[in-house]
Amino acid sequence: NNLLFLCSTILFILFTLADMTLPAEKSGDPPQAAPAANGASIDGATPRLSRKLSISEMASASSTRRIATPKWLSCWLEFPFRIKNNRTGEYVEEATAHAMDYSARGPINQCGSFVGSAMIRLAAVKAMNAGTETIYGMKPSSVLTVASLIVNITAGVTMPFVGALVDHTDHRKIMGTVSAFIMTVSVAVQIAINEDTWLAAYIFEIIGGYFLIMHQVCTMAYLPDLTHDSSEMGHYTARFMINQYFVQAVFTLVIIVVSSNWSYKDESILISTIATARLSAGMATGIGVVLLTYSWTFLFRKRPKLREVPEGSNIFTTGFRQIAVTTRLVFGQYRALRWFMCALLFSPEAGAGVVLSIAVTFLTFFVKMTVTEIAAVSIVMLFCNVPGALISKFMCRKINPLNSFRCAEIFYATVNGLIAGTVTGPERKNLVYLYAAIAGLAFGWMFPSQRTLTVAIIPKGKETEMMGLISFFGQILGWLPALIFTIMNENGVDMRWGMSIVSYFLLTSCALTFLCGPYEDAVELVAHTSDVYLKEYSRNSGVDNFFDQEQIDGNGTDGSGGSGANEVVEAIA
Repeated sequence: NNLLFLCSTILFILFTLADMTLPAEKSGDPPQAAPAANGASIDGATPRLSRKLSISEMASASSTRRIATPKWLSCWLEFPFRIKNNRTGEYVEEATAHAMDYSARGPINQCGSFVGSAMIRLAAVKAMNAGTETIYGMKPSSVLTVASLIVNITAGVTMPFVGALVDHTDHRKIMGTVSAFIMTVSVAVQIAINEDTWLAAYIFEIIGGYFLIMHQVCTMAYLPDLTHDSSEMGHYTARFMINQYFVQAVFTLVIIVVSSNWSYKDESILISTIATARLSAGMATGIGVVLLTYSWTFLFRKRPKLREVPEGSNIFTTGFRQIAVTTRLVFGQYRALRWFMCALLFSPEAGAGVVLSIAVTFLTFFVKMTVTEIAAVSIVMLFCNVPGALISKFMCRKINPLNSFRCAEIFYATVNGLIAGTVTGPERKNLVYLYAAIAGLAFGWMFPSQRTLTVAIIPKGKETEMMGLISFFGQILGWLPALIFTIMNENGVDMRWGMSIVSYFLLTSCALTFLCGPYEDAVELVAHTSDVYLKEYSRNSGVDNFFDQEQIDGNGTDGSGGSGANEVVEAIA
């Protein structure tokens, strides 16, 4: 274990150094010069660039830096999370912020498997002490999937409104900060989990799960601002997921090493599981406090509101009205986005916890794995997520993000089906480790491709609202696999059938993506909105010197008559 931990640390350092030293990918466009903090060019002149500045670059350059990053702190804390733009070779502050945010969410997400395992064991003990097979009207083995149901249904109903609310105010950063705070506090409360407090920890698990999804919506709203180029976006999303998976894997590895060498390992399985859950909650809280506080205090920038509240309306009625307007717009004008959202109805979202809750229940009750064995499965899967994310980056560039997402869904559905079909009981638990490695590749491939595809086909200027709507479609039926699993489990159906449900949903999702049409047409359709958004941002933020207004004609496209999807337009640094 110690040797594996040392090798993991060395591998992480090598990944970081490779990203910082490799030259930028060759491109027909000359590289962008880094903008100075006060908005002026570095050499005092105003060089004309043949690449559009992204909103993130403009926001960083125009920031007043009222809360400045201490140099001694940024030197060592930001270093492992800095990601170069693969075309310009420059660092973008909000890209570093995304990497830190993803890395904080990884351990918080992984903590759910340790705490969840403790919860279902404590629920089983509580039911046994009461002389019944149920707890609060359900089997102990259904506790996690019921929590997942509550989180997903609540998030699905409210996230579009949250998105519309943020777009009509300048509170995008505040919403991200508040959701991060509540999410971290919810994990911190779980440090106190025991036989007497497990129900309170269970309630905070639900609260934390909801705010994790809200935080993900707020963070995703910043993602399209990083770049206008799909190859750059594929590079960023792959690296973000690599950071998350690697930190999550090291986090899990440390817990296994510690729990394998402390006195609790000689106690009962229940006591050992509770101690491990407490350790994971404490570590996840510490990592969250450091990375989330730093990124949302110093690196993420404020955004001006994207639209005004109509006269005679208020923010709440406007929010609901805007949801209806946006939905009609998407389903009326954007074919690819329409069917992609329908596909998300059947594709379990990474942060929703549906797959995690089903997997933990399956491994605990059917395969009879201990919490340490489940953690070892997680480590194998997480380390394999890293090459999976690199596969995503390669495939997005070679066959486009839409086709990459389809392939990843088919791959993951196949692996999940093999698990359900061949892991027939505790005597075959060794197969789980092999399948965890393969599933890790699929999982690491699928979600970066999904993120890249999402950013490429949404109209710009409505990021939070669109991400809220996408989250709505991702969650509205995201609870259904957990519900079916729970119903089957409550009626004594073999858990392998419940496990296989995920594969059917993934294959349905993949089938619906074939109705999206050509990827190139989808990108072409929303290309002009990028220029319009740049113009709106320039006007609303007062950073007029960052964008050459003469390059945009009356309908929001550049004067060349091209699509603008990857069109080179000049900007002023």
